This record gives sequence, structure tokens and C-alpha cells, in this order.
Amino acid sequence: MSQAIQKSKGTKLYLALLPTGVRAKPVDQTLTTSGASNAAIAKGVTSIPLEQPVTGLIPKGQWLLFKDTDGVERLAQLSADATVGATALAVYTLPEAIADAAVAEFPVRIQARSGASVGRSANLQSSITFDSGSERDGTTTSRERSLSAGGNYLYYDAGLRTAEYAYENDQEVWVRRVLPPPSDAYSAGKLTEGPSAITSIPDEVPADGFVSQNLEVAFLGYCNEIQPKAKT
Repeated sequence: MSQAIQKSKGTKLYLALLPTGVRAKPVDQTLTTSGASNAAIAKGVTSIPLEQPVTGLIPKGQWLLFKDTDGVERLAQLSADATVGATALAVYTLPEAIADAAVAEFPVRIQARSGASVGRSANLQSSITFDSGSERDGTTTSRERSLSAGGNYLYYDAGLRTAEYAYENDQEVWVRRVLPPPSDAYSAGKLTEGPSAITSIPDEVPADGFVSQNLEVAFLGYCNEIQPKAKT
């Protein structure tokens, strides 16, 4: 075999809360804080001003992770939908100040994963007749995909916090897994994404180890699977 085995290092996993009853793909966007006179967004406030307006709906309950130029991370959770054109985010009381010009991405990353495996299965409906020579015949009538992503618990993980919120409130999420490029000829690896339901999100706290939090989702409806994207 002349080609190298595909490494999983660099795989990225994203998650976004979906509005109730809506399964449309979220709009990718970057949000940058805009403090008055370049000051930080103070602890205890309930609004985060933005440098640029929101370009796609972000539902109430979504957690965002803001990172400043020094790499300091801070969390915020939306207390109301952020609609297209909004120049500020309504949030629950900020537990910590957020620096001016701190940046958040949406959908958000799920961090510190030790795996992100996609399961694929089909339901076979079969029959055996006198004319089939005792050999089974049939057809697949349904397909399903799931994703299992174990890893470490991090408090400053907007993806896991959003998954917890979705689980507690019976809301669906959009999940995206991006594999690393298979070679320098490609800008991105295989993409798997679609609307999903959180089916399991346990945490484990061993006496002699790290706190972990695992995530399992079931893809709902049509799941997009796109082969690696070649560079132009």
C-alpha cells in the first residue's frame, strides 16, 4: 500500500444549539466583544456589545467561549435569542469579566476529546420463501448514524456546557466532525454533520484520575457526509 494511514490527530468537533422545531444548518460566524473605550465587559453585566452584528440566529441557552489576545478564556450563556443584525448579546449574569476584543466562534468547539467515532448501521428487513432455496433475501429499510466522543471534563468548554443544556431541555443540536486533511493537496478532511439528539452525557470521577465527561449523540434525519476538500 503506497498511501499513508490516516492519522486522527487534529480532528475537530463542533456543536451548536438548534432553535426548537428547526433543523437548519447554523450560520458559521465569529463574534468579537466591543467594550466601551476598550474596557473589559464587566463581571455581573447581562449584555455583551459586539464589534460586528450577528449574521445568523444563535438560540437562547447557547454557551459561547470568548478568548482574549492573551489566551484567557471566559464563558457566557445567551439569555435570549441573538437575531440577525443584533449588535449585542443578551446573556445571563457574567460570572467573570471578558476582555475587550475577545473572540468567540459559533458553532463552538468541544474540547479535550480522546475520540470522536461515528457509528453507521442499517436495518435489514428480510424474508425466506420456498422459492429462495432457503437463502435469505431482503432490503435495508432504514439507516442511522451516531457519534461517541469521550474525553476530559473542562469547565471552560462551551460545547459540553451547551450539550448539557440541550439534554436538560430536550433540545436538538447541530454536530459537526471534521477529520484532518489526508494530504497537503487538501484543505480539510472528511466532514460529517447534521441535526442530532443528545443520548448520553455522563461524567466520571475516579478517585485516582481525571474528571471525564463523555458525549453520545444520535444524528436525526439526513446526515451530511462530505469527502475531503481539495485546495483550489
